Amino acid sequence: MLKNNNHNLIHQLSEISDSTWRMNKYIDEANECEACRSLWSGLLSDYEKHIALLKEEMGRHVSEGKFE
Repeated sequence: MLKNNNHNLIHQLSEISDSTWRMNKYIDEANECEACRSLWSGLLSDYEKHIALLKEEMGRHVSEGKFE
């Protein structure tokens, strides 16, 4: 079993990854509203940064032997 902290990192990465998949769909569907396309694109960019932060933290845990 994973430590709760590591489980939380994985869970959040999964949640945000699912959201980015949906946001790409929303961007495709917002072809009649540039404001919506811009909104979804901005949110997508933010979430991609969050994904990078989570992956970095998980990598740190692995390299320090804390990913149990």
